[in-house]
Amino acid sequence: SRRGGDYGPYVQSERLPLYSQAAASLLQTGHAYYCFCSNQRLDLLKREAQRSGHVPRDFGQKVRQPQVQQKLAQGVPHAVRFKLDAGAEPFRDAIFGWTRHEVAAVEGDPVILKADGFPTYHLANVVDDHHMRVSHVLRGSEWLISTAKHLQLFRALRWTPPAYAHLPLLLNRDGSKLSKRQGDIFVRRFREQGVLPEALLDIVTHAGSGFD
Repeated sequence: SRRGGDYGPYVQSERLPLYSQAAASLLQTGHAYYCFCSNQRLDLLKREAQRSGHVPRDFGQKVRQPQVQQKLAQGVPHAVRFKLDAGAEPFRDAIFGWTRHEVAAVEGDPVILKADGFPTYHLANVVDDHHMRVSHVLRGSEWLISTAKHLQLFRALRWTPPAYAHLPLLLNRDGSKLSKRQGDIFVRRFREQGVLPEALLDIVTHAGSGFD
């Protein structure tokens, strides 16, 4: 936000210390670990899983503590992975109601801090929502399964999570997700075409809100 506000900075590159602090806290409590795997090794694991008919699971190779300190001292590139818990606690979504996803059964431990020091979405959204005091998160339904991971992160950091509402997606005619990069879907274009504001609001509400 160029206008600023009470919870800045709002540029992600200026918030890197916040993500680093959260990752360090998770490392200290044993909820995260360093991953020194190269992209080549991860690609090999993925191909092997696909060849054997298994779901690709990006498990980082666990390294013993003395070796970890040695690699860190040597400056070996590394990421930080969050250790997923087995099982899943149900959570209430404002649209889908009570739901649960056992993400650890189908996914490997997710990278939360990349080798370049930037966070992945999983860590960034949790840290930002906490520090910006976000009370409600409204996002597309494709993130519903990932919410189980995010709630685990909130619990590991001992933070209170916001309320979630996962909204049905607006789709193109071919079934792909509607995007500003496909066609002209700017509000001013509908105005120029003579579409009434009430009509547009009614269509968007019924097609993309999930509410009755």
